[in-house]
Amino acid sequence: MTWRMSLRVWRLADLLVALAVCAWLAPNAWIDRACAGRVFASGAAVPARTFAIVPGSRVLAERPLPLLRDRLQSALALYQNGRVKAVLVSGNDSPDAPETRVMRDWLLARGVPAADVWTDGAGTRTRETMVRAAGRYGVADAIVCTQSVNAARSLYLARAAGIDAVAIALPTPLESAPRYLAVESLKTTLAFAEASLRAAPARPATVLAAR
Repeated sequence: MTWRMSLRVWRLADLLVALAVCAWLAPNAWIDRACAGRVFASGAAVPARTFAIVPGSRVLAERPLPLLRDRLQSALALYQNGRVKAVLVSGNDSPDAPETRVMRDWLLARGVPAADVWTDGAGTRTRETMVRAAGRYGVADAIVCTQSVNAARSLYLARAAGIDAVAIALPTPLESAPRYLAVESLKTTLAFAEASLRAAPARPATVLAAR
């Protein structure tokens, strides 16, 4: 291989890397801009909605771990302060980690009426949570309760599913974890691609009864 051919190969490689970086980062920038003004730092500032949506996270020994507990605490405060009328908890239930049952029990133990706690045990991913909230449970508007590092992606997926959503961005140590932030950035890019390729679900004519 001549030096000229080698130079061309390196230039092509540099171009491909630059394109890959743009394809990765551009959707993140677009989603951040699209979500501007819809992500809030506190429940006092967030506008009222009908539902709080709590995406699932890890549970252990029948208890929510800190990440999920913070989400539940946020939803509970919204309900107690009249900012939402009901809470939809959505997660990936399994015999060893029954996320939604643990979330539901946590809210019931703190005084939320059973009729106002809706459960979706098939929220295997954030996108499934939002698609099912809109298409199966008839959720038209909601406050998404999640950590700051996940807020933009979660909010984007909710709005892509047809939900008039805002989000509370809960503080978390993950804000200073480069590896986690890189993974979240990649998830955001994939969420953008997937939501762009799939239509929003049809909304049911009536909202299902709470369960």
